Amino acid sequence: MTPAGHGGIAGTTFDSDGHRLAGVVYLARGDEPKPTALLLHGCPGLEQNLDVAAMLRDRGWNSLVFHYRGCWGSAGRYDLRTIGRDVRAAVDHLEAGGYPSVDPGRLAVVGHSLGGWAAVLAAAADPRLRAVVTCGAPAELDDIEITTDSLDREITRFLATTPAEFLSQREEVASRPGPLDLVASIAPRPLLVIHGGDDEWVRADHGWALYQRAGRPREYVEMEGANHAFAWHRAALRDLIGDWLDEAGI
Repeated sequence: MTPAGHGGIAGTTFDSDGHRLAGVVYLARGDEPKPTALLLHGCPGLEQNLDVAAMLRDRGWNSLVFHYRGCWGSAGRYDLRTIGRDVRAAVDHLEAGGYPSVDPGRLAVVGHSLGGWAAVLAAAADPRLRAVVTCGAPAELDDIEITTDSLDREITRFLATTPAEFLSQREEVASRPGPLDLVASIAPRPLLVIHGGDDEWVRADHGWALYQRAGRPREYVEMEGANHAFAWHRAALRDLIGDWLDEAGI
């Protein structure tokens, strides 16, 4: 584990099943313990939501953005089946005491796209995550239609995997309990489900289905006109996430 810097941002690495994962920590001013958000990007992760991390830092939150094995400088082969273990390793990293300003009792998770899928699974299994936000999250991975050619063009050429490996992993993961099966177990911790009304990758009914299955407290927001990356709705997305986390009371 690399030590945190004092300039509001620090690179970091940590171990997951023997693989070195890379990331960056955004640190709010002051040494007192603060709430901290774990930000999970999608697949392949072109949108890494660093603007959300900077916004949260300005609001007095810390954030950790990290990369699953096999992508963006993290070691190993990319594998849908091990993303949950990588997320748990990231939570362990935040809890380990290397950052005095991180309050391990006030951790939230914010996941975009596949990261939202992972956020639900992680929070269902790990009570250390005290609040959950999903943005454009798929409720069922096998309900996302994609051809082999587009899979290579849009996703796997950026990752340490192949289209065939990815599709095989997705088939195995789809046979396990997924977000629709597990989202209710997040309650009574708060959940915010955000979806773009014009999401071109994951239909908005995925977000609505997650919300319907979730326990209370829960909230669903569909942003009219927003695409999967919320590319032209970033300011509204940042404000929504920041306000909701501030009010979540963790």
